[in-house]
Amino acid sequence: MAIPAPAPDAMFDSLNRPDNLPDEIAQQIRMKIISQAFEPGQRLPTEFELSQTFGVSRNVVREAIARLKLSGYIETRRGVGSFVAAQPGPQHFEILPADLLQPQALEQIYQLRLEIEAGAAALAAEQRTDSQLDILRDALLRVDAAGDDWRHGADRAIDFHMAVCQATNNPYFVRLLSLFGRAIGDAVRTLRYTSAGTDRVAQIETEHHQIFDAIAARDSEAARAAMRTHLSNGMQRRRALLERTDASAERDSTALK
Repeated sequence: MAIPAPAPDAMFDSLNRPDNLPDEIAQQIRMKIISQAFEPGQRLPTEFELSQTFGVSRNVVREAIARLKLSGYIETRRGVGSFVAAQPGPQHFEILPADLLQPQALEQIYQLRLEIEAGAAALAAEQRTDSQLDILRDALLRVDAAGDDWRHGADRAIDFHMAVCQATNNPYFVRLLSLFGRAIGDAVRTLRYTSAGTDRVAQIETEHHQIFDAIAARDSEAARAAMRTHLSNGMQRRRALLERTDASAERDSTALK
């Protein structure tokens, strides 16, 4: 017997009215499936119930359902409804653009990135060649030369991180880190922009040098720790930035009442 659909009331967050409503609805349902709030085999609320819950047309809901079906999260049964797939989710790892718009998902992506890059730095210290160390040194000098040019500095910082990954001589690290391309790029550019003219730029440079020095010394644990510290500081700064943005928006909303 199929697991019945849960009551739709207060099940989902209200929509932020983005440009693409089907994407946001699909993302909310997807996150419910990933968190197992919806279990494999469970019937989803009907199109009508979802349209009432989200305040959109059934056509919008139908588009969202179609995207979830295409990506392997749900399956539909004619005349019965939509159900969570027995093994929900795509058959390959992916980071969806919509994930980068959700604070909780973005935080989780960066937690994963931290673990991957810390491991990559440790492996690079063990496996790097002299020529790869030269490439890493050149990438570091280019980051230093960027100074307060936040856009140029962000691009050169991304190059440095990729050079660390390539120095592992493990192509799977390179492939996996490449999947974080958009998430890394957006975050680094945002942090560089908000750090311009502050002492954080100097701190970033110091952290990069600590990573490089540990890799140069073939000290894997020091490289792991230096990369972890660097990315953790970036996560904390991004979190503080989001909190300030939310607080400012709340003050503006209150002032308008």
